[in-house]
Parts: sequence; structure tokens; C-alpha cells
Amino acid sequence: MHVAGFAAIIVAWLKGGHTERFGASVLVIAYMLSMHTYTWQIGNDIYWAAAAQDLIITVVFGWLALRSSRWWPLVMTALFALVMLVHLLTIVDPDLSELAAMSAQVGLNTLINVTLLASVCERWLAGERPISRIGRDRARQTMEAGDAAIAPGSRS
Repeated sequence: MHVAGFAAIIVAWLKGGHTERFGASVLVIAYMLSMHTYTWQIGNDIYWAAAAQDLIITVVFGWLALRSSRWWPLVMTALFALVMLVHLLTIVDPDLSELAAMSAQVGLNTLINVTLLASVCERWLAGERPISRIGRDRARQTMEAGDAAIAPGSRS
């Protein structure tokens, strides 16, 4: 899950557009904060700070879904709503195993990372250029090398 998360964030930052970069930034901040939020708990299985953090992220991606023309913020909002449902079920049913709740969280977080990665793939398939200078320069060099190989010295 963490490897997929780091890969998705790096690819979204380098190859994505403004929306993908914003989503990657939100996830980076969430990952950094999650190191501290899973130590604050009520009882045995209720991590209140992690639930509050996930609620804020759900609202942020919901706002992004309403403001952007992309499909993936809506999917992210739905996935984080399911994460919130897992938190709620942990509160409502204390007999729910911590292992089952953690398994659901890992599965949903993996889907969240795959969704961010798929957003960049969709952008690439649509032929949209990345906003990152690294991604633009590499694409420009490839195009220039292809043009030079096809017709050296001619203008197109």
C-alpha cells in the first residue's frame, strides 16, 4: 500500500495537471499527519484524530469534485466516504475486530492510491501535457528527436 502510495504521488506530481498535483499534495499532508493521528485513541479501537482527518479529506475531495471537470475526485470522495463508514462502524459496533477494520482501511487506501495513479494515466491517454517542467521537457525532447529523425534539415 505504501509503495503504491509513494509511486502514485510521485507520478501525479511529475506527470499530472493542477488537479492531480492538488490531490497528491492533500495525500502527502495526510500521510505526514497520519504518523501522529493513529496514536490518539478513545478506548481500544477508536482513533478519533484519524477519523477527523479522514472527514476533512473527504470534504476537500468533495469540494474538488464539485470544482473540477475530472472524474477521479468524485471517486476519491466516495472512497473516503467508505473510509469514514469504517470509522463509524468501529464506533457503533465495539465488537468489530480491529483486524477487520484495519483490513478495510488498507484495502480502501490502496484503491485511493490506484485512483490517483489512474488519473494520471487517463490524462496521458487523453494527450494532455503535464504541468511539471520535468515532464514537459522530456516530452519536448522526445518530440524534437522524433522530428529530427524523420526529416533532418527540413521544416514542418
